[in-house]
Amino acid sequence: MTRTGGKQFDPTERQLYFIAINADKLLRVEGLNKHLLVAVNEITGSNSLGIVEQMQERGTKIFIDSGVFNLAMQHARKHECHMNQALAMPPDEIDGFDELYDKYVELCSSLGANSWGYIEIDQGGRDNKIKTRAKLEKLGLRPVPVYHPLNDGWDYFDYLAKRYDRICYGNVVQAEVSERMRLISTAFIRQRKYPKLWIHLLGVTPSELLHSCPSCSCDSSTWLSSMRWGSCDATCFGKRVGDGFGPALTYRYGAAALDENPDRNASYIKGEKLFAYDAELMGRNWSNYCRDIKATVDGV
Repeated sequence: MTRTGGKQFDPTERQLYFIAINADKLLRVEGLNKHLLVAVNEITGSNSLGIVEQMQERGTKIFIDSGVFNLAMQHARKHECHMNQALAMPPDEIDGFDELYDKYVELCSSLGANSWGYIEIDQGGRDNKIKTRAKLEKLGLRPVPVYHPLNDGWDYFDYLAKRYDRICYGNVVQAEVSERMRLISTAFIRQRKYPKLWIHLLGVTPSELLHSCPSCSCDSSTWLSSMRWGSCDATCFGKRVGDGFGPALTYRYGAAALDENPDRNASYIKGEKLFAYDAELMGRNWSNYCRDIKATVDGV
């Protein structure tokens, strides 16, 4: 069994919600949310690198994303193809892969040991993922493998589950609701065969479905959706139960994210902090609920 990298990882702490965040927001949410996902392409220059290092030292759990999603998205836009098609392309056919690979190796060699973990460079389907991961492991890195249920086949799930302590589970973020339900419930069912396997759902927010079919962890960027759309839904156990509050209680809706008006800047930053804290509470509620259910079941 290969233990994936990152000394912040604790297999006893389950149902963790990581908020996907840009490097320029890191310090603004420090102390409000302790689980952050930062992509390699977002860590630019010594300043953001130093910030990540400092936050790791202060106990913030940083999960490093490979940046492949951004790479494929840019390629898909440029060449007018579907995102899944771009993700399935061999590394030597995708624009900018070599540059991303070099940056990934550099950053994960520097930050990886003190992180919560770092996601493999999952470009090009199962055969290419295996080859790229082998190259990274020869360099001394221990990335978390990525499984794509719509492309890789279920035998590859078993292949990874028998060899690694953690895997990431993709293809969910762009799935329709009905398909998303099938993917998440199938992951939950198949994990029963490997009770010690940690499954991280990529691009998924804690919801009523995750309260019924919990994964070990997940991540998403939807924690800032309320600032994008000007309202915040009230939820209970991940289910929407009514309207929360509107733009008057978020920030001065309609202002640029960070313009030259210091009053509006302060308002926007307060909004970021509010929803970072809200996401932290969402993750805690999910974790506590699943822990209490498990304790009840184990006590029966």
